[in-house]
Amino acid sequence: MNRTLLACALLGAFAGGASAQSSVTVFGVLDVNARYVSNDGYAARKLMSTDGLNSSRLGFRGIEDLGSGLKAGFWLEGALAPDTGAGDVPAGGGLTFRRRSTVSLISSTWGELRLGRDFTPVFWTRAIYDPFGFNGIGLEGNVDPNALPQPTYVRSSNSVAYFLPATLGGVYGQFMIAPSEGGPNTKYHAGRLGYAKGPLDVSIAASKQSLNSGANAFTSWVAGGSYNFGVATLQAVYNHDRNDTGAGTTFKHWLLGTVVPLGQGEIHASYNKMDAGAGNGAKQVALGYAYNLSKRTALYATVSKLTNDGAFAQSIDLSAFPGNTKVTAGGTSKGYELGIRHFF
Repeated sequence: MNRTLLACALLGAFAGGASAQSSVTVFGVLDVNARYVSNDGYAARKLMSTDGLNSSRLGFRGIEDLGSGLKAGFWLEGALAPDTGAGDVPAGGGLTFRRRSTVSLISSTWGELRLGRDFTPVFWTRAIYDPFGFNGIGLEGNVDPNALPQPTYVRSSNSVAYFLPATLGGVYGQFMIAPSEGGPNTKYHAGRLGYAKGPLDVSIAASKQSLNSGANAFTSWVAGGSYNFGVATLQAVYNHDRNDTGAGTTFKHWLLGTVVPLGQGEIHASYNKMDAGAGNGAKQVALGYAYNLSKRTALYATVSKLTNDGAFAQSIDLSAFPGNTKVTAGGTSKGYELGIRHFF
């Protein structure tokens, strides 16, 4: 009995010492909405959906202080579908950590070395200047062509990334590489540089994704910026994608948007235009309002209209309609959503 008590005391002492040097946080987002989508060529859909204001997720992150300004960190984050309770959106299976799964060494002087699956530099440069945060029926990615052969556009697995330290007078940067590991479409490298100080934030990023075991490539570059005038924040992005497979296709995408604070709420608005050449492309206009009931809980509403040109058949909700065709080529997709978002 005494030995048991002594063992518990020793374990408690060691645990106390460890907790003084490290911390672990459980966090997440639950975002559910009622959505109406009307696409040319198909019957309108009414559905419960998710991620209108923020992406639903469950995550675990931690930091250990190693001393001398050096820290170790980890981040595990998985997608959730709170309307059904499923995980790993859109697969609908169990919880995985495909949103982010990384381990890091972090120095206040030298920056961060991060290994694992993470968001790419090009995606970050697009998402931070989207008034809708790359979420919901107003997100800028709605006008991007479906099924692009670019598996690392948003995230890259098996990546090695370096982040500049936050001590460079507003300059920030991210550089990433990922080996092919024998896969035909997985070798990737990219970089991002930016400057953020006061009301101004500007950045540029570029990437190259190997296709068909190196015979082809998907290259991207994007430039964006925002300026907070106090009464409103203006945002603009231009991204240029090139798939050189076959005859090759170039995609040019412009975004102009704004976020306007109104007391406890915010107005979000954006205009997107995609030009894929030969008369193909899409345009989208979106307007939203979010009202913060507290620092963690918000109500929101968004309306959006997307018009396709030529052979384009994009939708404001890619998951609302089954199969590969979401809307008649050259047709219109429009709708609205009303939802609630909670951070924890």
